[in-house]
Amino acid sequence: MVATLSIEPLFSDEVRLDPYTYYAELHKYGPICALAAEGRQYQFLVTGYDACSEVLRSHDFMVMDDTLVVSPPSWEDSRTRAVFFNSMMFTNAPRQPRMRHLFSRTFTPRRIEEMEPVIEEIAGRLLDRLADKAGPVDLMADYAFPLPASVLGRLLGVPDEDLPWYRERAAALSKVIELGGGTAENYRKADEASVDLTDYFAKMIADRRGRPGDDLLSALVQAHDEDPGLISERELLSNLVIVFNAGFVTTVHLMGNGLTILLDRPDHLERLRNDPSLAPDYVDEVLRLEGPTHFVARFAAADTEVAGVPVPKGSGVLVLLSAANRDPSRFADPDRFDPSRPTASHLAFSIGAHYCMGAALARMEGQIGLTRLLQRFPNVNLAEQPPPPRQLMLRGHDRLMINLS
Repeated sequence: MVATLSIEPLFSDEVRLDPYTYYAELHKYGPICALAAEGRQYQFLVTGYDACSEVLRSHDFMVMDDTLVVSPPSWEDSRTRAVFFNSMMFTNAPRQPRMRHLFSRTFTPRRIEEMEPVIEEIAGRLLDRLADKAGPVDLMADYAFPLPASVLGRLLGVPDEDLPWYRERAAALSKVIELGGGTAENYRKADEASVDLTDYFAKMIADRRGRPGDDLLSALVQAHDEDPGLISERELLSNLVIVFNAGFVTTVHLMGNGLTILLDRPDHLERLRNDPSLAPDYVDEVLRLEGPTHFVARFAAADTEVAGVPVPKGSGVLVLLSAANRDPSRFADPDRFDPSRPTASHLAFSIGAHYCMGAALARMEGQIGLTRLLQRFPNVNLAEQPPPPRQLMLRGHDRLMINLS
């Protein structure tokens, strides 16, 4: 018989400060639990690795899209909701694979491979700037954010001088997708940011139509104009906002979380510094142990079951990716940092139809970013102990003060 639990602990300060102890407790109840009826939108909590994978791969489960809301938002009424519901993140078949196909045609493995020297160059330039600073520096503001943001900027043609402006607006969007973050005030700020961001990309699209370049945005605009049936103008705008936002936030927290993990484990830090070929295993283990995305939501499109538990049509299912990544039935001694374990199967980038399209780029950025930092500053250490993150979606440090020598 499936256990019935309360969802309230996920909103508590205790769990927000240390979700992993709570996840370990959840595993004792099995891979899926029912949630008590407390006026919230989820009826099931999935924590087991195999069960989470089952939900994410199954055609019986959908993301929240405009077909599941009573009054779909218009472009004018709520720009944030309209952006979400016109993007791959909050879209199901047949729209989602159509949009994803267009981006996959332009965001190719070859294009990603060609970014490696660009990542090296940007990392080197940022590390030079860090070396010129006196006293402690904020890793997040001075390195973890500008590295992946500049890389994506090169891909899309967004100039570096616009990135601080973009980061502030991206943060406003991130707040509304946090569990319990959909407040009226958060949506008001996110709507203002969404108007700014869609207007920004609309101007860029108009510019690329008149003066195409060799960047990803020019390729997307060309593909759209050659076959407008592939993607609408609003879908293109929405996906540019979401892809750019999602494309750097994961790597930002990968590097912040990765450095704190390594500073707590000097033997591993020294090993990675001396042998950069270990970086792929180290980055994947960071993503398993301290992935920035702790949950995703799905809704049952039909009567179905998960791990043998009946799930009625219309049920909301909260899929705890970070609990799955510490499932003791999948990963031995799951709370231990062990880069030698086979971690390629973690769910930090999700799986199935909504698997992160930028996973390979994020891995490359994390591998280069962390190893170059450790090699350039072999005595890096914390200038002050950072407060524990409190968010579950996009979990990581807002500020991480470090000494470089």
